[in-house]
Amino acid sequence: DLAAHPPLEHTMSPASLLSTPIACPVARKAHVRRCARSLPVVRAAAKPGLDGVPYIATNVFIVPDKNPETVKRFVTEIETREKLMKTLEGYTSSALTGGSAAGEFSFTQEWTTKQAYEEYMNHPQRRRSHMAAGVWQYMPKDKWSVPENFTPILPATK
Repeated sequence: DLAAHPPLEHTMSPASLLSTPIACPVARKAHVRRCARSLPVVRAAAKPGLDGVPYIATNVFIVPDKNPETVKRFVTEIETREKLMKTLEGYTSSALTGGSAAGEFSFTQEWTTKQAYEEYMNHPQRRRSHMAAGVWQYMPKDKWSVPENFTPILPATK
């Protein structure tokens, strides 16, 4: 009977309250319920590509010598890939933008699911395409983006 057990008064932290020994099992159960209500709720962040959260992959490329022909071939390759992406289920958007330095480019693509992105990455047409010689890339900052095959990799940008 909980009426026989008045609420415990305490000045301890919520985490230590749950480990406080209480002799009576009924009082212990009520004490834990009251204390648990004061604890913050911590939820795991939704994973990209699951539970309606879009899957976004960003790769940063650089043409170190800024050769206009290499830049042109790079942009043409990205445009060709975007044409393929637009035909695939799960594609949402993509954008090629200039980076913070001359010769630097950021390519971002958004997919409804991680599976849709992986299907694109494994598509025969995508697997046969490669960046032009002279294009390098920075290691992606996040664990979701996949580095380009056959393209030299630089350490991640800041």
